[in-house]
Amino acid sequence: MGWPYRMIFDLSDDEKRHMRETLDWYGFVAQTSILVPLLAIQLFHIFHGLSDRRRRDAFSTVPSSPRIKHGQTGLGGSPRTLQHRLRMFMWWASEDSDLIGVHLGSKGGVSAVIAWGAWLLLLCFLETGDNYLHLTKRFGIVAASQLPFHYLLSLKSPYSPIQMIAQSSHETLNASHQLLGRLITCLLYSHAVFYLNLYVVNGLLIAKLKQAYVLSGVAGIIAFTVVGTTALAPVRRWSYRVFYIVHVVLATALLPVLFFHVSHIRVYIYETAVIYCANVGLRYFFTTTRPALLRLIPDTGLLEISVPFSPTTTASGVSQATSVWQPSQHAYVSLPGHAISRTFRSNPFTVASVPSVDKQFRFVARILDGNTAKLAASLGGDEKPRDVTIEGPYGVTTHANRLLGYDRVLFVAGGVGGTFIAPLYRQLLSDLSPGKSRRRDKVSFVWAVRSKSEMQWALPESPAERKSFADRLKVFLTRDEALAGSRNEEGQDEDGGAIELQEQKQLLPEAESSTTNHAGHDEVAYEHGRPNVERIVEQCMMQGSNERVAVVICGPKSLSRTLRAAIKPYIWRGRDVWFWDESFGY
Repeated sequence: MGWPYRMIFDLSDDEKRHMRETLDWYGFVAQTSILVPLLAIQLFHIFHGLSDRRRRDAFSTVPSSPRIKHGQTGLGGSPRTLQHRLRMFMWWASEDSDLIGVHLGSKGGVSAVIAWGAWLLLLCFLETGDNYLHLTKRFGIVAASQLPFHYLLSLKSPYSPIQMIAQSSHETLNASHQLLGRLITCLLYSHAVFYLNLYVVNGLLIAKLKQAYVLSGVAGIIAFTVVGTTALAPVRRWSYRVFYIVHVVLATALLPVLFFHVSHIRVYIYETAVIYCANVGLRYFFTTTRPALLRLIPDTGLLEISVPFSPTTTASGVSQATSVWQPSQHAYVSLPGHAISRTFRSNPFTVASVPSVDKQFRFVARILDGNTAKLAASLGGDEKPRDVTIEGPYGVTTHANRLLGYDRVLFVAGGVGGTFIAPLYRQLLSDLSPGKSRRRDKVSFVWAVRSKSEMQWALPESPAERKSFADRLKVFLTRDEALAGSRNEEGQDEDGGAIELQEQKQLLPEAESSTTNHAGHDEVAYEHGRPNVERIVEQCMMQGSNERVAVVICGPKSLSRTLRAAIKPYIWRGRDVWFWDESFGY
């Protein structure tokens, strides 16, 4: 069976009009059909929220039945109910998908983009008959119809409708943005290859390359190729700055280039331009310049930025800053300057404080090349406040409330990943007042750092809160002074300085860990070496097979993968575990 399409050029006016209407219709269907999966996601979150509410107080009373009481303290699993199977599916969907050593994203994300790609491919072929030119144009308009949603996924603002529907942060949605970008690129490549074949077969290539609309299309293909190439992990590891600048510049330039390509896709360019302008406007709206105190944390290579805020209150008596900024959020911090240049040098900093308690925003990051180096260089040997530009807050705000719905909580941090975990840990202890000590006893925090100095910044100033903070904290020193002489200080970072929170040295060495325990003057329990993740998870899960457990991690990807592997068997036994991974790296 041969290729069924023919190159037909002698179409009547009615046939051309019908083809144009058909092309526009399938472009419209390709764009609006995205509402179906978005609606499904929204319904899932509604169902999941109602289910959580019914089970939230399941352990608020002591069971009278010996059988139920045994279940709450045993290690067994529940039968495979519908909810259990759903949890297993969600766990599988969140696992990493790799192909020949290349990270593609999560299994769920890859499966979704394959399904979405199959749907778009079907729309490219339906009602094209045997008209080769119609098929060629169809690939182009279907690809263009996805551009507004592609740009919408890159929207940083918490007012993004996709973030609201998915109840997720920009960082989480960024994986979907990348996958959809690859799919659009594949469709555009098909569009370009079909046209190239048409021009070559009919001897039109040289003549067509002299026409402006064809040159615009070629420029668009080249731009998509460059964006896709610089977005690859090896390039980002080599220079995140190159990737970011190229990405922003070409994403901006693509709009006028495609606008002048053909008029039929301009409706999608207009929509994309509106989203682009909304992103710029919202970023400007969320940007302020404030005086901040910058200091280098001794013996760590960490930079701390403290930004006090004035206690301006609302009518309800709640501080405006407190009501907006929450633990686990992040902001883009940089030195003041032109808005365009600031965009290219800003990097995400996690809010490392509890604003409602500390009455300040505090950011802690490792000093690498680029923005953090510029901020550190601005110190100039003094500790006077200096102006910094802060864009934010961004990120999910529901973590603190969601953690209250679980019976047991395990926090795990690696290195500067503590900037994400420590404020959530403090907030949860604050929400679980001392009168609810039973719940407090089910909260634990494991933190792996290279030396004691790297975690001292997180200890609260209040003696009472400091003691509570240390009681449930266990710190593993992976490269402290006692081990410096026996362990290799060089390591390969997974991100090569691409992300401000990434470690430049290997966090967890392969050497055998020491089990020397001691408590310092701050009553923190220390151990030398790497944490035994499997044992930590086992101790957390063995307390009760029916307990709902939340595990939150922020650290290098290797630590996250080890933790996931340790938790997976319990998921398969039926345990209800919420796992939030804020790990950094590739």
